[in-house]
Amino acid sequence: MAGKRVLAAGKFDILHLGHLAYLEQAKLLAGDDGELIVIIALDKTIERERNAPPVFPQDQRRKLVEALGFVNRAVIGLDTEDHTEIVIQTEPDIIALGYDQYTNLERLEQRISEKGLHTKVIRLEKIVADGLFSSTLIRKRIIDFYRENGRPR
Repeated sequence: MAGKRVLAAGKFDILHLGHLAYLEQAKLLAGDDGELIVIIALDKTIERERNAPPVFPQDQRRKLVEALGFVNRAVIGLDTEDHTEIVIQTEPDIIALGYDQYTNLERLEQRISEKGLHTKVIRLEKIVADGLFSSTLIRKRIIDFYRENGRPR
């Protein structure tokens, strides 16, 4: 079976084991000779959604994700509310959505169809990763540590 072009996307702020599990699943969909393209959220997208800036700027997050051996390419997302624009540009066979990524699937599939693309949208399963597998948990651990131990000197 020929490899597929798979599109995955996320914030990837404080890269952790949950991100690796998501991206590894996406790469499995691509196959050994397929291509995994990862879209990195803009800083302003994170600020808008979290009401706080990212820990790492978008260019650093892109470099970290692209450094993963199984990621073929990582690119910064577009400044648009229309998620289909990046789909149109990359023409993936599959969009791999994380178990916790919320998007209007019906609208996304409709727009993909309107553009004449044959892209399938697949929601990936939650894979339990050992250790800290959430940016929220990592931030909480850091905050708790400094509350208990004071600031570094």
